[in-house]
Amino acid sequence: MAKVITFSIYKGGTGKTTSAVNTAAALAEAGKRVLLIDLDQQAQATKYVGIDPDTSPLNIAQVFIQNVPIRLAIQKTAFGFDVVGASDVLSAVEAMLESGKDEGLLREKVEALSADYDFILLDTPPGKDKLTFNALIAAQQIIVPVSAEKAAIDGLADLIKHLHTVLWPKYGLDQDIRILFTMYKAGTSHSPGIVNSARKIYRENVLSVVIPEAIAFPRSYDARQPMTIFAPSHAGTLAYRDLASWLQT
Repeated sequence: MAKVITFSIYKGGTGKTTSAVNTAAALAEAGKRVLLIDLDQQAQATKYVGIDPDTSPLNIAQVFIQNVPIRLAIQKTAFGFDVVGASDVLSAVEAMLESGKDEGLLREKVEALSADYDFILLDTPPGKDKLTFNALIAAQQIIVPVSAEKAAIDGLADLIKHLHTVLWPKYGLDQDIRILFTMYKAGTSHSPGIVNSARKIYRENVLSVVIPEAIAFPRSYDARQPMTIFAPSHAGTLAYRDLASWLQT
């Protein structure tokens, strides 16, 4: 049965999509059956793997709006994993969903695919969107990509507080949360200081893997290739392989 992992933090610009795509690629490289579901109306994960959201026949929006079976929206990529893409129509989905009522819809849809994959990864939009809540509730494990800076730490605390006080009590959940530091600047005192401070608070929930800041990441996005293909020996690629190895333990 698939392990469902959501990449989420309510703050934007911390590497959610980069982490979701490159973790999917690293898991697929290791021989795992992987599905990536893009829930962001900007469709960056969809574009990252070379799929045009404007010409793609079906995506996650139709799964919500028209109740299209999610299996029909699955597309193959050239990188060994499958994708359910996104589009700007997700803004209509967000408006359609009812707060307090529809947060569990995605969990039902994902469960139908559980036997077909080893891992199902969910990439979320920033902010407290109903689609984000759907992804959080569907997950068995939540990975929180946090850029190694003070503002992102505040976003981390906001997510964890919301899980503990709102979503978990309402849905009877107790998920594994792991914090993945991204945009890590090893040559400074700031990034290590932020990570060490977080470890004092969140202890083993902070992953030992850190993702370095590197221009190769936006370049791989522009090339529409995950790092395993674009720069297979890059330190960032090795870090995502380490994360994939940890996920398989």
